[in-house]
Amino acid sequence: MDPKESAAFIQELKRRVDEEINKKEMETILYWKQELEKILGRRHESMGALQMDMQSFLQRMQNRVKVLKSNLPK
Repeated sequence: MDPKESAAFIQELKRRVDEEINKKEMETILYWKQELEKILGRRHESMGALQMDMQSFLQRMQNRVKVLKSNLPK
């Protein structure tokens, strides 16, 4: 493979990786957005109930981050 082909291949590979990363990021953000919308859509009886739902939501997010970190190569 000559240098021009190699550079073109690398550029195409980078484009595909960037596209896949963006797609995965969008899916993740949409998932958490929907989860937050569910919480906001509930009829909470008090501010305390809303706060408990929000704390639960944050705990789920923290747990997910912890799982992802544990799966990273060391």
